[in-house]
Amino acid sequence: MNRRDFLKNIGILSIGISSQLSAKSAFARLAGEATQSSSRPNIVFILADDFGYSSLNSYGADKNLVRTPHIDRIADAGMRFTDASTPASICSPTRYGFLTGRYPWRSSLKSGVVNIKDPLLPNPNTVTIADWLKERGYNTAAIGKWHLGYGEGELGKRNNFTEKWSPGPLDLGFDYHFGVPQNHGDNFGVYIENDHIYGLRSKKVQPYSKSFYGSQYMGFDAPQRENKNVMSDLTDKTVEWLKQQSNEKPFFLYFAAVAVHHPITPSDYMRGMSDCGPYGDFIQDLDQSTGRILETLEYMNLMENTIVIFSSDNGGDIPRKEDASRPENQAIKHGLKINGELRGDKHTIWEGGTRVPFIVSWPGKVKEGTVSSDMINLVDIFATVCEITDGKLPNSKDVAPDSFSFLPSLTQSKKKHERISMVTADVRGTHAFRRDNWKYIDNTSPQGKKKGKPQLYDLAADPSESVNLYDKKPGIAKKLLDELNRIRKVQSTR
Repeated sequence: MNRRDFLKNIGILSIGISSQLSAKSAFARLAGEATQSSSRPNIVFILADDFGYSSLNSYGADKNLVRTPHIDRIADAGMRFTDASTPASICSPTRYGFLTGRYPWRSSLKSGVVNIKDPLLPNPNTVTIADWLKERGYNTAAIGKWHLGYGEGELGKRNNFTEKWSPGPLDLGFDYHFGVPQNHGDNFGVYIENDHIYGLRSKKVQPYSKSFYGSQYMGFDAPQRENKNVMSDLTDKTVEWLKQQSNEKPFFLYFAAVAVHHPITPSDYMRGMSDCGPYGDFIQDLDQSTGRILETLEYMNLMENTIVIFSSDNGGDIPRKEDASRPENQAIKHGLKINGELRGDKHTIWEGGTRVPFIVSWPGKVKEGTVSSDMINLVDIFATVCEITDGKLPNSKDVAPDSFSFLPSLTQSKKKHERISMVTADVRGTHAFRRDNWKYIDNTSPQGKKKGKPQLYDLAADPSESVNLYDKKPGIAKKLLDELNRIRKVQSTR
């Protein structure tokens, strides 16, 4: 859909309005100056990194190995989902899907992740969840891991990072940004605040030492990150921002933790406090950060009107068995089942790569200690927020086109959650299609190449995806493939 058609569809285009007006500008004009309302809840989304399905006590992790009391408080106070998935089993695509309500393969990124020098992945003209909330009077902040690129231009060609990092989060609806550009072990070695390197003193660049990934740190003349302190630094900034909020105006906080992505670097405070090694300690750092955020909300008397969501960008990362020294494998040796009984892990098309913990608390709206088996996806957060704030979904199918509201699940209303199918992807861009309990894995790459044969699993009878039913159920496989192809061809599934 071009911009002019989009404007017509949402009733903005009229005589005298330029056809060059961007979709985002039209959206802003439609929303207008939002009327402040204390009934609109604050929204806090805590997104862990590479956090496996069974790495929380509330999802089966043994308390004799690791403790997650603060995150589990969210589950005790609200709803825990057992069939929540990410749109991809890798970082950048999932973050794109959450922000835009779009399947990430609809973007230019068909496989892999955004690399360290790549430009901003989301088109600044795309309406994001932050745009939606900002236009409704929310203060908005993105604090933590970004991994969606900054700036514009050719892929991997940017070299001058001492200037303005734009477009970036501030161009996607966020009022404030403090973050790690890619991963906490990346060779940038610095934080970004809003659209500049945090604390930059001069334009001198002197590469030094080596990062976790083997390349040299870029050596900007600015405060350098220390891996073991990144979680606490990000949490400090989050608490600082929250202290500026009040009951007078709602806020949206997107807190993207770097834990438990490698390098596994627990804080000095938490080191040795779990019973399954540094990996467990790092999980507990994540839990402690969550606790600090919850405590700040409580001390400021903001919790009663705040929705808190906790999830992960993909499943846990399990190294090869020969990498015995990796902290993840040490934790597994102690007995921690990072992804539970699910097959696969980060990067893969299996459930271990895309099924994640997903917890929501909302005082007075979500019943305490409830569990839902409804199928949801992280792209659904956008539509859910729309229904919560406006009582309806967006008028335009160009806004959050692949997102379905799970508000009926949260409130346990008679209205059934509308998502009955979804598409997930792995790091190579391979697609899987879920409908009810059936899961079809396509064997076609984004380049159209065939590899192996398709796969079909009945997740109700075989949650570990151990028996391929493709040859025994060809009719079901064909039906699922036909529906997958239909979704891939159209611009909207809602």
